[in-house]
Amino acid sequence: MDLSISTLRLEAFLLVLARCAGFCVLAPLFSHKSVNTRLRVLIAFCIALSIFAPMDLVLPEYESVFGFTMLVVKELLVGLSIGFVAKLVMSIIYMAGEFMDREMGFAMATNFDPNAGVNVTITAELYDKMIYLVILITNLHFYILKAIAQSFELIPVGKVTINPVYLYSTVLDFIRSYFSMGFMIAMPIFVGIMILNVILGVLAKSSPQMNMFAVGMQLKVMCGLLVFSVIVMFIPSITQILVERMQGAVEALMGGLR
Repeated sequence: MDLSISTLRLEAFLLVLARCAGFCVLAPLFSHKSVNTRLRVLIAFCIALSIFAPMDLVLPEYESVFGFTMLVVKELLVGLSIGFVAKLVMSIIYMAGEFMDREMGFAMATNFDPNAGVNVTITAELYDKMIYLVILITNLHFYILKAIAQSFELIPVGKVTINPVYLYSTVLDFIRSYFSMGFMIAMPIFVGIMILNVILGVLAKSSPQMNMFAVGMQLKVMCGLLVFSVIVMFIPSITQILVERMQGAVEALMGGLR
């Protein structure tokens, strides 16, 4: 049995592996701190092998080792860009959680998240873990893998080009949707606390002798937790929307690289 591998096939596989490795460095779930470096390399190798096996890849022309190195760097940058955009979409949860905690009075109750490398509020941490749990339970992580697989159809190996005008408009649209999405997730808490503030304002006006500030802090916490216990049931829907938004952002990014 002949187990030899042609040099051209090996070089083509290395280009595919470079894009998949860049993706696994920053992509959600695969870039988590609990996934050690060896396991991450193995995951990137398995993804690259699964994608490369059915491909009829035509290796781009190059004249020297430097030319091949530039091809590898371009593929690595494409993978890093896709993983970064996917991770950026998932960070909407942190922003929404901080909005909620600011309204409920938990803004100072922070916890260090080793995955993000920053201090995050308790609701943001809880939301993040629940979202990732739903992704794993419902197999939505296959949609994340689908993004890197489709990138080879939209951006063939070695055919990376940069469209600055398209990327600029894409970034502006993403920033606008980033804040609007985070605000929509936190909207129930905003509405609940706003109604409570109106009620406390009316009570303070009608009964000036009551210390509404001392009572209002406890009521905000209770109202926020009550609303949060109700909106927990919508976390699967929020997860689905985030994954779909992630796919759209990745496709928009790839539109500016081809």
